[in-house]
Amino acid sequence: MQLILDRIGAPNSPADVVAPATSSRMPWTQVMLAALLMLATLPGRTQGLGLVTEPLLADLHLDRLTYANLNLWATLIGALACFPAGWAIDRFGLRWVTATVTVLLGLTVWRISSFAGTVPFLFAWLLATRTLGQSALSVCSVTTVGKWVIHRVGLAMGIYSVLLSVFFAAAFIAVGNSVRVNGWRTAWWQLAFTLLFVITPLILFGLREPVKAAIAQTTA
Repeated sequence: MQLILDRIGAPNSPADVVAPATSSRMPWTQVMLAALLMLATLPGRTQGLGLVTEPLLADLHLDRLTYANLNLWATLIGALACFPAGWAIDRFGLRWVTATVTVLLGLTVWRISSFAGTVPFLFAWLLATRTLGQSALSVCSVTTVGKWVIHRVGLAMGIYSVLLSVFFAAAFIAVGNSVRVNGWRTAWWQLAFTLLFVITPLILFGLREPVKAAIAQTTA
C-alpha cells in the first residue's frame, strides 16, 4: 500500500497537504486578518503611544526625560517576548495564542486608561503594552501570513503591506481625533473596547489553524 501511495504522490503528513491546498486558493481573508492584527498592536507601538504622550505627561505630571527612559527600557525588555510568542504558537496553536495575547493587551490598555499610580507602576504597564502589542501580537500577525501562504508569498506580503498602510493611516486619524476631542483616557478606553469586543471575536471566528484548514479543504 505504501508503495502505491508513493507512486501516486499521496500525502503522508499534514505538512504535505498544506502546499497544494493553499496554492490552489490564496487565503486572502487570512492575509487581511493578519493586517488587522498588526493594526491591533497600535497601543503598544511608538506611533500609537506618540498620540497620547503629551496629554499623558501633562495628566501624570511627568517630565519627558523620565518618560523617555521608561519607554526605552520597556521597549528593549518587551522585545524579548518575541521568542516565547513564537514557541507558544507552535505549541498551542495560532488562533488561541493570538486571542489570548489580544485579550491581555486589551485589558492592559483599559487599565492604563484609568491609571493614577506611581512611576514604577507606569513602567510596568508600558512594559506590558510593549510586550503584548509591539512584540507578541506582531509575531502572531506575521506568522499568520507565513503559515497560510505557501506560494506567491511576495504578492501576499505586498497586499499585507498596503493594507497596513491604509489601516494605520485611518487609525491615526481616528485615534488622534478622539484624543483631541475626548482626551487620552477615553481614546485609550475605546481602543481597549475595540481589542476586546471587535478584534478578539474576529480572531476566534475568523482565524483558522493553517494545517487543519488545509486538510479540510483537501478532504472536502
